[in-house]
Amino acid sequence: DTVGIPLRLDESLFERVNDYFKILDIAYLKDRFFLQISSGEQRLVLLARALVKHPSLLILDEPCQGLDNYHKEKMKWITDQICRYQQKTLIYVTHYKSEIPACVTHSLQLQKGNVTYCGAY
Repeated sequence: DTVGIPLRLDESLFERVNDYFKILDIAYLKDRFFLQISSGEQRLVLLARALVKHPSLLILDEPCQGLDNYHKEKMKWITDQICRYQQKTLIYVTHYKSEIPACVTHSLQLQKGNVTYCGAY
């Protein structure tokens, strides 16, 4: 998927999009242009778009990058809820331990080209 390319939605997919907009508390954005919303709102819209397809593996690469503290906590909470109730496998990439949601159970650290298993949380 790419940003900005419209997709024709059948009725069931349209309903699923609306459901995720409600779950993520972003229904107020449905008639707004992507480039006219905040970066935090953009991240939630992109998360909704990914979830609509019901992936078994969710990869979030720096999902809190550039967000204020409120939106960082919201993204962590949402990620926890998604993994808990939809039983998703998650790969969560971040530079900051404080951004890691509670659903993360194991970690790897990449430093100077070496990958180290850091164990279970």
